[in-house]
Formats: sequence, structure tokens, C-alpha cells
Amino acid sequence: MKIDASPLFYLCLSIALYGFTAIAGDRPNMIVITVDELRWDGLGVTGHPFVETPHIDRLAREGMLFENAFVPTPLCGPSRACLITGQYAHTHGSYKNQAPKGHTKELKTYPMLFQQAGYKTAFIGKWTTGRNGDKTVHPGFDRWFCSGVNRDYKMDPIVNVDGEWIQYIGHATDIDSAEAAQFIREHRDEPFNISLWHRSVHTSYGDEHLLAAERNRDLYKGVPVPRAISAQEPLIVQPAIKGFAQRPPTDEDIRNIARMTVDIDDGVGLIYETLEDLGILDETVIIFSSDNGFFFGEHGLTEKRLAYEEAIKVPFIVRYPPLIEAGTTSDVSTLSIDVAPTLLEMASIPIPSELQGQSLVPVFQGGQLRQPRPSLLFEFWPEQNLPRRSCWWKAVRTDRWKFIHFYKEPFVDELYDLKADPFEMNNLIDSPEHQEIVVEMTRELASLMEFYDDPGIDYQFFFDE
Repeated sequence: MKIDASPLFYLCLSIALYGFTAIAGDRPNMIVITVDELRWDGLGVTGHPFVETPHIDRLAREGMLFENAFVPTPLCGPSRACLITGQYAHTHGSYKNQAPKGHTKELKTYPMLFQQAGYKTAFIGKWTTGRNGDKTVHPGFDRWFCSGVNRDYKMDPIVNVDGEWIQYIGHATDIDSAEAAQFIREHRDEPFNISLWHRSVHTSYGDEHLLAAERNRDLYKGVPVPRAISAQEPLIVQPAIKGFAQRPPTDEDIRNIARMTVDIDDGVGLIYETLEDLGILDETVIIFSSDNGFFFGEHGLTEKRLAYEEAIKVPFIVRYPPLIEAGTTSDVSTLSIDVAPTLLEMASIPIPSELQGQSLVPVFQGGQLRQPRPSLLFEFWPEQNLPRRSCWWKAVRTDRWKFIHFYKEPFVDELYDLKADPFEMNNLIDSPEHQEIVVEMTRELASLMEFYDDPGIDYQFFFDE
């Protein structure tokens, strides 16, 4: 069959304990838009030098832009599992892209709770967390619209529609955005929760099947692509990652990412138009973010998988006028595991104690997190299919310092002063005057691991498939 388609732990603290104020209607609609590999600075509103994203920029103008938003594990599958479960990967267990330790039906997700509470729920786009996970309908969704695993997954994708494989004609971003708009129209009179997880802007490396929609493929031709100073470093200067096989993206690769970002923005515009036509725009929470960042040659790197800012920092925008003042920004450090408890609180749905994120509702109201979180934990496991790109590490980040501990070899850890060295070019791990900081950050990492019941990275993870 062919179809032609065009153009989102601390919460074991109960809500009652903090006197949560009911939000308008108590059951707002929810749309969480997640982009694949979109860097923090990949939007017009976050400072991209040439890409134009008027609809996403509008979300920020009418909502709150978070300036310090991060993902706990910079890899598609584990990161998306963190978002949808509200847990770290060491807790939810989906710490690779490949089955069986990829995303599986066994995950307990926030859409399950929304469905149980009477919401109409939809998953649309790229699940990709454990390849076999794409082949079956997952619990918690009234609508399952999941792109298949075919290589040409951006053009004319094969989609699992509620268990039936259907060939679509067109670009995956347009098809998924249109499906979200249709689901909104079908359920305009009842609360809905949509997980719209795009496959773009995953890098194409010139493959014509993985480029932007045809209407946007001529954008930004010949436009100069500025590079960060850290992209001028010698290839892979840090000892822990010297084994990485890398080909930093070309200028044209980066232009293609910008073109795919415009595709995403077009889809946001369609969702805006649909909500406005139905008169439910301000009754709908819209969250826009990404599953991880991407290296544009910084440190001689491409893709993600490491703890540098380019890989772990992502855009994060929330629009909901009944609660969020238009045009506001927040410097509160957030993690994608905060999405689940935030949405649950906004819908007045009880928050399970096993969630490890915090609700951002107090931040929306101009405050801080209910429990101070002065440092953030990050983690990454080895991948059997990409051993040369697999470092086993844990990291801790504060507003000023970042400490990265590698498990594979001794004497390769890294320490950066993010205030003095925002591009992370000067590793201070062996600096005599910084040894107290090294000890302090080592202890902080151990403390976070204990707090989050983290057993640490075990060698068996590499061979347990």
C-alpha cells in the first residue's frame, strides 16, 4: 500500500508536599517534539549563523528558552529512552542503540500513565532504540506511527502504522508532521499526548536519500560555514579517544543539516497552524528539544558519544501561556529526564517515585528546582558494533567544572574549567594547582552515582548481547 503525504527522582517528593497549584484545566494537551542530533546552537533563536527557523523561534518568543539543557547519554536510543522514562540509562536499562540493550517494549514510559489517565496518546517518528523495537507496536500508545529501519528512511519511508507496514511517498519529516496534525484534528475535543520524534536532522554525509525535503535542498548554497576554534585542534588530542575513527563533517554536510532543520521548522509551522485553526493552541503544552548534539569537527570529532558540550547540550523550549510568561529564558540546568515528571505534574497525574528527573513547573513560574541540583551526571557505554568509537565513561558537570572519567585505561581522565575554557581545549587533569578540584569532582561523581543508584559501567555490558 502506498500513501502520498506532503507537506517530551526527586519527584518522590509528593505534589502535595509542595502545594502544587492546579494548572489551567488540569488536563492540557501535550506535544513533545524531539529532533535527531540537533545541536544547542542549531536554531536561529540560539545563534545559528545563517539558518532561519521562524516557527521554532516563535515558540521561544511565546514561551521559555532554557539556556543550559542537556541529555544524560549522548546517543539516540538511550537518550530518547531517558526522555520517555524520566530515568537515567543505568536505571531504565536501554543503554545502546541495538537490541537487546536498546529500547524495548519493557520500558515503563510516561505515555503509559497518560493513556491510563484518559489521554489519547500517539507515537510518531523514529523509535530506533533497539532496532527490533521499530518492528512492533509498543504499549502506551493509541496511535503507533513508527518509521521502519530501511536505509532510505527519510525519503519514501516504510512506516509501522498500528502494526501494519505501509509505504509512504514523500519526506519523513513532512509525513510525520502531517500525521501529528491529523492526530490533533481527530482528538481536538479530548486531551492528547503526542511524542513526535523526528529522524532529521541526522547527518546525511551527502547520501541523497538522507537529505532535506526537495523544496529545501537548494537553501544556503555556498554560504560560509564558520567553525569553532576547537575545530582547529589536531585530530583527537586526548589520549582516551585517540582510537576514534573520525571524518569531521564537511561544510556541505553542515549546510544539509541546516536544510533539514528548515524541514523541522516547516513541521512546527504546520502544528502551529493546526492548533490555531482548532482554537486549542493555548490549551496545549509544546516542548521542543533534541536527543543529543553533534560535533562539527570540534576536537577533530564528528557525531556524538562523548561528554563535550557539543554532544550533550541541546535546545529546549517550552510553550504554555497559562503557566509560562512569553519571551522568558532560564539558566537553570535541566536534563531530558525532567520532561516526564514535568508533563505529569502539569496534567495532575501522580508521579512515580522511581522517576529520577525533577519537574520544571517551579522554573516555569520564575523559581528554581525544588531540590537543588548543583551538578549533573552523564554516562556512556561501549557499543559492540562500533568499538573504535566507544569510550566507557562517566562525567559530572557543574556550572564551572566538568570532570570526565574513562573506564578503559588509567591516567586519561579530563578536567575542564568551563568558565575560562568554554571550548574545552585545556585539560587540567594533571595541573598541580587543580588537584584539589580533581579530588572534589571525583568525590562528586561518586556521590551522584550513589544518589542515583548507579552500579557503574561493567565490562559485561560490552558482551551481553
